[in-house]
Amino acid sequence: ALAARHTTACTTLIVGKDASVDGSVMATHSDDGESNPDARVVYVPAMDHAPGATRPIYYDTEDFPRFVGDRGVEAYLQKNNPGFNASVPIGHIPQVEHTFGYFEATYGILNEHQVGIGESTCSSVFGAQARGHGGHALFSVDSLSRIALERSKSAREAVQLMGDLAVAEGFYGAGSFEGTGESLMVIDPREGFIFHVLPDHSGKSAVWAAQRVGDGQVGVVANMFTIRHLLPNRTTRGQPDFLFSDSVHEIAQRSGWWRPSDGPLDFTRVYSDGEYAHKFYSGRRLWGAYRLLAPDVPMPSDYSDLRPSPVYPATVSTRRKLSPLDLIAVHRDMYQGTPFDMTAGAAAGAFANPDRYSASGVTKLRGAWERSIALYRTSQTHVVQARGWLPPTIGGVAWYGPHAAHGTCFLPLHIGAQAVPAPHADADPRSVSRRSAYWA
Repeated sequence: ALAARHTTACTTLIVGKDASVDGSVMATHSDDGESNPDARVVYVPAMDHAPGATRPIYYDTEDFPRFVGDRGVEAYLQKNNPGFNASVPIGHIPQVEHTFGYFEATYGILNEHQVGIGESTCSSVFGAQARGHGGHALFSVDSLSRIALERSKSAREAVQLMGDLAVAEGFYGAGSFEGTGESLMVIDPREGFIFHVLPDHSGKSAVWAAQRVGDGQVGVVANMFTIRHLLPNRTTRGQPDFLFSDSVHEIAQRSGWWRPSDGPLDFTRVYSDGEYAHKFYSGRRLWGAYRLLAPDVPMPSDYSDLRPSPVYPATVSTRRKLSPLDLIAVHRDMYQGTPFDMTAGAAAGAFANPDRYSASGVTKLRGAWERSIALYRTSQTHVVQARGWLPPTIGGVAWYGPHAAHGTCFLPLHIGAQAVPAPHADADPRSVSRRSAYWA
């Protein structure tokens, strides 16, 4: 059985350069975790490596502390994590001569070449276990996102690298209730991609696909795959808009889920396991985000089943010109002013409280609460912004907000600073600290 761990359940957004106010490409991530999250943001410095060196790969715990040891980060050193053992690798891969500097939290965030990432766990039809933990897979999305930022100068290069590594060495998902697949928004100053990955049927390799986001488009992923038909012949400026593993078609055909005569393969229909938790868990957030990002595009608020029916597209064109503040506003949204307003009605009480707490095992009522984009249990939210007309040192910026988006301040972290303020590298969830931005 897949080991249950804390819920991540993240929401991610992506914006093409012609859909932004200034020509920047942007992506976001909300880490909607609970049960011991690690909201620290740190800078991992660029490094040179000796010939023949190997890069250790660690097991994905997604708990505090995410890593204990020496990776050139003060916050990770054993002396600064008393009571915790040093992290032990579950495998190694060949190291490259030089790795780039980058910001990271639970996942990689932004590197010195303005490659940025946002993550959302998704359901999938296959699951796998990690090496040393009952399985054969080496990579989690945590490790893939960090290696991509260590080695990639473009979003396209990052996507291909992560896909190739997952296929070669195996991929395992978080394994908690939200699913065993993963999705990343990956950007650079020129373009952005939606990347989906899941284990293959053997637990030793992976299936993956990526779709380029049009320059005037936006996209949303909310714990469910969104890429639909894979169109290998569609290109932009001579480069393919879709990238994918050979296994995408091979496994689908072998399993009887798709035939070439069916036409282009629908990735979500074939490889998603649908919404988890309940109907509208993902779909309501897609509807809610698109109503703000592309208000001129009509979207239905009701549907039957998102997996077989492409109710909400992976990307849509928008007339809005979006800024980081607009994306932050989406992450603070509770469907105010709509029939699904979390701040209204009897459940919100006398003080318009949008929070809905789990009462599993206490009550036996049928149905479920709405799942808003803003959430009380978010451990951190960030917006990554890549601006190609500026030097990379100031063009790449991560707007980072510890704790819940609707109650935090977003701090711009320029990649050229090669450091973060001490309060943002301090976020022990076990004890209140007024030195920590997370607890402030």
